[in-house]
Amino acid sequence: MDDDRTFALESRLTNHGCYLQSVAVEGDAYRLTYQSAAADQHGEIPHQQVGDVVNDFRKLFDRRDWPVRDVEATVTDLDDERLGAWRADADWFDALEAGELTEVEFSQRVLDSLETA
Repeated sequence: MDDDRTFALESRLTNHGCYLQSVAVEGDAYRLTYQSAAADQHGEIPHQQVGDVVNDFRKLFDRRDWPVRDVEATVTDLDDERLGAWRADADWFDALEAGELTEVEFSQRVLDSLETA
């Protein structure tokens, strides 16, 4: 992933208390690891923050012409201890854009993918 795209993502994540540790395009997916200040405070991955990160990707897909790919995220606390992971499939983004999924259905799929360490 080029520096401009990494910076664009990192800037958006920081606004939500997420600190990008790594991001790469691997196959058909964006794979990222980020530290979560909110998760560190609560000992779990906050659902609202997951939604914020997903919406950042939606904006990058829409406004920055990023290719729609799966998003696979690993979340750590501020000490880099793994707290869990979540994903959002490219098909879900496409179905949401096409009106085949509602916002609630899309969000539920993302939350159902949430795995805790």
